[in-house]
Amino acid sequence: MTMLLSLMLAAAPVAAAAPPMPQDLGSVPVIEGWLGRKVSPRWSEEVARLYRHGECSGAVNHEGSWLLEIDMLFLLSPEGKPLKIAPVNANCPDVEQFVSRRILGTLSHSFRPGRSSAVVEPVMADGRPLGTVRSTSGDISPATPVWKRSQVRFLWSDAP
Repeated sequence: MTMLLSLMLAAAPVAAAAPPMPQDLGSVPVIEGWLGRKVSPRWSEEVARLYRHGECSGAVNHEGSWLLEIDMLFLLSPEGKPLKIAPVNANCPDVEQFVSRRILGTLSHSFRPGRSSAVVEPVMADGRPLGTVRSTSGDISPATPVWKRSQVRFLWSDAP
């Protein structure tokens, strides 16, 4: 019986380990066409409330209002399902939780399986950034989970 169990375990497929969270955002492909960038401004009022009442930093003055841009990393399954969400520079635990819940709740089906992948890389000259270059590869469907990135943005005013 033990021999049979050993053979069954040896033949069972082993789940691939999730890739480690990337440290360099520039090396992570952007999620093309993700709805979060378009939808997130609608959440600005709630984010402003959380931001004011929490220990938060990172919002910048933008034409008399406050602008908070949060870089997001997503570990996506080959089917496009978010396995992990990591706000990179939120600097506010309450906002991180709110954004993660909203993405998992209302945008969980907005991630498309990997059909094509665009990579944006910086162009440098004499150590200074000149811009970016985008390269796109054709029909790619990853066999294992893959990290992708995007950004959510919030804009609010404290004026009465």
